[in-house]
Amino acid sequence: MKRAVLLALLAACTRPAVPAKVAERARLELHVDARDAHAVRVEGRFVGGGSATVALPDETLQGLTRLEVKRDGAWTTLAPNRASAPECVHDCTLRYTIDLDRVERSFEGVLAVGPTAFVAPSPTWMAHPDPMPPGEFDLTVDGAAAAGASFASVPFATGLRRASEPGSYVVPTGDYYEGSFAAFGKLRHRAIEAAGGRIEIVLVGDTPLAMSDDQVAAWVAGDAACVAQLYGHFPVPRASVFVVPIDDATNVVFGKVLSMGGASIIALTGTRFPEKTVHSDWVLVHEMTHLGFPTMGGVRWLTEGLATYYEPILRTRAGWHDPKWLWGWLGSQMHRGLSGAELGLDKRDTIDDSYWGGALFLFMTDVGVREATRGAKSLDDVMRAILARGGNATVAWTLPEVLAVARETTGTRVMDDLVDRLAVHGAHVDLDALLAKLGVHVSGEDATLDDAAPEAAVRKAIEH
Repeated sequence: MKRAVLLALLAACTRPAVPAKVAERARLELHVDARDAHAVRVEGRFVGGGSATVALPDETLQGLTRLEVKRDGAWTTLAPNRASAPECVHDCTLRYTIDLDRVERSFEGVLAVGPTAFVAPSPTWMAHPDPMPPGEFDLTVDGAAAAGASFASVPFATGLRRASEPGSYVVPTGDYYEGSFAAFGKLRHRAIEAAGGRIEIVLVGDTPLAMSDDQVAAWVAGDAACVAQLYGHFPVPRASVFVVPIDDATNVVFGKVLSMGGASIIALTGTRFPEKTVHSDWVLVHEMTHLGFPTMGGVRWLTEGLATYYEPILRTRAGWHDPKWLWGWLGSQMHRGLSGAELGLDKRDTIDDSYWGGALFLFMTDVGVREATRGAKSLDDVMRAILARGGNATVAWTLPEVLAVARETTGTRVMDDLVDRLAVHGAHVDLDALLAKLGVHVSGEDATLDDAAPEAAVRKAIEH
């Protein structure tokens, strides 16, 4: 996301110079008045971190209605655009107001929900130094949601990591760009306990859903329990789920996780999505599965492939679908990840490559580990071990770190070898033959299952 310069912070600092090899930490204090979504007021003080500018995304500029900087103890009003770049000393204080209704709309930026509610990732409304110094943002928010067991009206809710005081949050500067979702305006908030985690449900806007409040809470809790089958418990201690109504849709039409600053999920939920069909919808289970695996830059095929592979398996293990449906779905869709008959995950980056090519990689890893260990270990064990080492979506890992845990947990190099074959170099994959030895024969999206197949036991173990 592009960032526009709003304010220059010069290095006219009176304290001793910091050695070149020692990065100066910053303290970034933001006080947010979120009680009016058409006039979100932010006052920020940026201390330390060296010379920088202060930035907001380009699309946020058109929503700025006020920008001021404090000079010599007095406030100076500036034109709220990128041309305003006044001098500002090391300890810089500014304040600005954003009308979220005037900010450019997108799934990556601010999303409007009717005329009075908005969902916005934290970078769209939190100004920051650029370049970003090491340090922390300390936020206090007027209007923040308080924990409660029933849906209560609030003007602001967020998945950002909470500090000790109510309405206070802390975000390391390194987590800023993948921070968390927040919502402003007409909201209703409810906290539930599910599968060992605390989930804060935020109903965004006032458009009614087909489900009652209790049914929404039961849906979210049920999907959390479904995902806990894999991890042993809900994968993070706290998460926020933003339920955004979409007129006339009968399912969840889109979902996304932002987690580095605090686990959060957005679920664009059809207003005609009924309680009786929630187990047929895959989106929320997919997004919750993401929460149990580290954030990994540049290896999208692994993170998306993981959630794509496990989502139908977990719903089958929960009893929501039968094995024939599972293998008909996986068997038909994993072909989408192949270019011809080759899987080359590092060579392509289409949706089919990332989601279904990644799912095929995880499927082959799971089968390979089960074969190599004669059923003693599986991909499930790798996932639980990664999470037990702190590898959830609120932290960043690298591919070598994941591979090391896989080797240690399974006593094999199955995942290493498949990365080399299928990601680095690209290799021929005979998916139909692999499925056949498990006793799966696919026609369209239908499957027949043969329990006499050589490795039918591996297939059954995956189902359960």
